[in-house]
Amino acid sequence: MNKKSSIISISLLAVFMLSTISSASTVDTIVEKIQNKDKDIQNMRGTFLQTSYITDLDRVERYEGEFFVKKPSSMKWTYSKPRDEEITISGNTTWIYKRSEKQALRTTFSRDSYGQVPLALINSLGSLKNDFDIKLIKENTLELTPKNRMGFIEKILLETGSGDFPVKTFKIFDTHGNRILITLKDVRINPGLEDSFFMFKAPAGVEVFDFNP
Repeated sequence: MNKKSSIISISLLAVFMLSTISSASTVDTIVEKIQNKDKDIQNMRGTFLQTSYITDLDRVERYEGEFFVKKPSSMKWTYSKPRDEEITISGNTTWIYKRSEKQALRTTFSRDSYGQVPLALINSLGSLKNDFDIKLIKENTLELTPKNRMGFIEKILLETGSGDFPVKTFKIFDTHGNRILITLKDVRINPGLEDSFFMFKAPAGVEVFDFNP
């Protein structure tokens, strides 16, 4: 290698190293911003749009509804028709209430359950670096790869927002090729949700199935 080629190679290496350092710095900045906003959130509510592509059926399904979260581990999602379903999580207990079928299913919530209720990922914002390997793939969009098994999740694309709540959308890719895009809207921070709001009681006439071990 001649002297000129050596200078070019060193220059390219320097550019690459500076780009890598800059990218890491940007990732750290975005994650810090998300976690700083998350620290001030005790509870919240909002609406969501969910678009799911189901590989086995080669079909796109669209849902919408409301979500409610209270730290550290209380969550509720109310889906509008056609899904017509309510999911409530309090601690380690999950209730899935199928209104039109008059059925309620009780089960245990764990990290493996994220595939069923992907909106539960909202509660992971305070520990992103602990739970995920993180890359910046474009401005304001992070690619999150779980460090440990998290259901069937392969990766998540998280788009940050400029409002009080730091996340605008997240797109989940699973190991079966399915994709779920969730857009969060009209988020209200600390509206004062009570613990009792997340205590599910099956209405009269509803059949209850208990799948707890």
